[in-house]
Amino acid sequence: MQAHNLENYSYEDYLDIDKSTPESERYELIFGHIYMMSGASAQHQDIVLSIAVRLKQSQKQSGCSPRIAPFDLKIECSGSINVVQPDVILYCQEKELPCAVFEVLSPSTAYKDKSLKKDLYESCGILNYFLVDPLAKTVDKFILENKKYLYDRCYGVDDKMSIECLQETIEVNEIFEQ
Repeated sequence: MQAHNLENYSYEDYLDIDKSTPESERYELIFGHIYMMSGASAQHQDIVLSIAVRLKQSQKQSGCSPRIAPFDLKIECSGSINVVQPDVILYCQEKELPCAVFEVLSPSTAYKDKSLKKDLYESCGILNYFLVDPLAKTVDKFILENKKYLYDRCYGVDDKMSIECLQETIEVNEIFEQ
């Protein structure tokens, strides 16, 4: 199912969306476009939970706090207010802007996650961006340097991957445990 695209909307327009619709209907506002989101699969949610649990284990040492969708991330950059619901957000020292975002790819969101959201997170200054592919069991990692995302590499289930703001390395296979 494709996400619907509504163009040229402001943050005020986003706030005016009829929230009396069923709980399953969620929306994102990205660079003036409103996207209606569909529900996630069980596999998608299992991966989101695995990431969040792994990040939560480090909370006492790091002081970082994970959040999972549905959770509105309101960020202002590139001249507009944006509201997105990343799958997993990691807040560390700064509480308004996360230091890392994880998006779990699905057929209905892969394009938006790989392009629009990547551009948004980059322009807003989020240090790490992770694209998690449930089918390939891989994680593509991007690191912000000089206001641009540099592709670090693709990590598989046999790899260890660092999360810079967490100052910790995690086993990628922990993400895909069921």
